[in-house]
Amino acid sequence: MKDDFETADRHAQGRAIMAPFLGLLVLLMQQGIFFAWDWGSQSLVQILVWLGFAVLMLLLLLTGGGWFLSKRVRGLANDEVTRANRQRGITIGFVVAMVTGFLVWAVSPFEPLHAQRAANLIVSMGLGCAFLAYGIAEMVTTHAGDA
Repeated sequence: MKDDFETADRHAQGRAIMAPFLGLLVLLMQQGIFFAWDWGSQSLVQILVWLGFAVLMLLLLLTGGGWFLSKRVRGLANDEVTRANRQRGITIGFVVAMVTGFLVWAVSPFEPLHAQRAANLIVSMGLGCAFLAYGIAEMVTTHAGDA
């Protein structure tokens, strides 16, 4: 039982450290993909790689990870504060995605974007900012408990 609490605590601390870096990874990958890929190519591999990564990041954000931990440990790691932090991150990610969508729409008459490119930009900005917000909130609350 004590091991479950220690495992949950280690998972929560690791998640607090990793979440902002995952957000930065999503944003950096988005920049590389956005400018480097040939958006007119319709490469199935290109589409599946990006879609798989985006879906994986979304599932990780929505569940908090810990998929290979026991149900009890996941429950301990996903306490009320963590769920509130994750909800805050999801909310911020949604707002960023909406604002990015509005900007894409506003800019499109002057600088048309390929649909995949626009979708990549909107999804990546939303997910990246959601992970950053969630991770920063987790780091603050995790380290606040250490003091």
